[in-house]
Amino acid sequence: MHARSSSNVEASEAAQGCMGLPWSSPRSSPKPKMADRGISNLFHTPGQSQGEGQGKMTTTVTAIQSNEWLKTVLRQAKMPNSKLVVLEFTAPWSEPCKFMRPAMEEIASRFKEQADFYTLDVEQFKTFARNTRVEALPTFLLVRKTILERVVGVSKDELQRSIEKHISDIAIHHVQDRSISLLHKN
Repeated sequence: MHARSSSNVEASEAAQGCMGLPWSSPRSSPKPKMADRGISNLFHTPGQSQGEGQGKMTTTVTAIQSNEWLKTVLRQAKMPNSKLVVLEFTAPWSEPCKFMRPAMEEIASRFKEQADFYTLDVEQFKTFARNTRVEALPTFLLVRKTILERVVGVSKDELQRSIEKHISDIAIHHVQDRSISLLHKN
């Protein structure tokens, strides 16, 4: 049996917490700067044009590159009134992942106000991928408080419908929560 590094244990604990098991609440410190939090811009740098004639468009998909940042993202997804989190498991050698890259960027740009989009390299996050039962690439996990849905494959339409469904569910819950709190104030 292989010894697990502490970073793999942390990612494993983050996966367990994401699936509804208890974990400690996130620190209240401000978000670290992009360079400090172990993430990189996946497709291009902010402000870089995606192509001529398309206008300026900054990327809205972030590659998570550290277990600590993954834990932070998952903790934030557990917070009340959090945005939907879309995690895409990818690999640089995967042709289906390369095929979905432009679609993911387009979807992320469309829903950037309602959801946060991240990619994880399965080679770097093997324990987390195993704990969340990632068996094919690309796999998308839609997370808010728990894993809400899993989308596997290269169907842009299916991914978009799933995101729309969960975003509208979140909006309905926010309205209900506000209505209930107003009733209790009276």
